[in-house]
Amino acid sequence: MGLFDAMKEKAAELLSGAGDKVSELTGTDLGEAQQNATDSAQNLGETAQGYGDTAADTAQQYTDTAQGHVDSVTEQAQNVTDPKNYL
Repeated sequence: MGLFDAMKEKAAELLSGAGDKVSELTGTDLGEAQQNATDSAQNLGETAQGYGDTAADTAQQYTDTAQGHVDSVTEQAQNVTDPKNYL
């Protein structure tokens, strides 16, 4: 279970307990508000997960690009130091 799933579940648990107490004290059912808050927490978690995935993908692209540059420089250095290129 990911961090965001754990946060979503904990938020739902806390909201459920709070909603039950308010309903008990006031006689008002807060089920719809609770569901909206739970949905919002879930959407927030999914959005944050999406940002995390995007950041990981971007980091991998930069790593791949950097490795390509290192490989190119290494190849060029080998060409410069190879004696057969000067004979």
